[in-house]
Amino acid sequence: MFGLQPDTNAMNRDPAQSAIWRCNLPSLSAFLAVQTQWRALAQADGSRFWIGLDYATVEPTLRLEGLDLTPAEWIGFRIIEDAARTALNER
Repeated sequence: MFGLQPDTNAMNRDPAQSAIWRCNLPSLSAFLAVQTQWRALAQADGSRFWIGLDYATVEPTLRLEGLDLTPAEWIGFRIIEDAARTALNER
C-alpha cells in the first residue's frame, strides 16, 4: 500500500546514519507487515475514507510474521497508524 519494505541492512547501520531510530524499528516493522490490512468506507464521489487498520487481521498477521510488540512498541505502532490514516485521508 505504501510501497515500503523494511531495509534490513538499514537496521544494522550506525544509528547516527539512519533516518529511523532503532527504538522505532519494531513498531515500523510491524506497521509495514500489516500495511495492506486497512478498513475503508466508499464515498458517494468514488473516493475512500480510511478508518484504520483491521485489528482482527493485524494480530494474526503479526503472529505469523513472528513479531511480538511490547506495550510501548504497540503505542508506537498506533502513532504510525494515526499518521498514515491522516495522510491517506488528505488525498
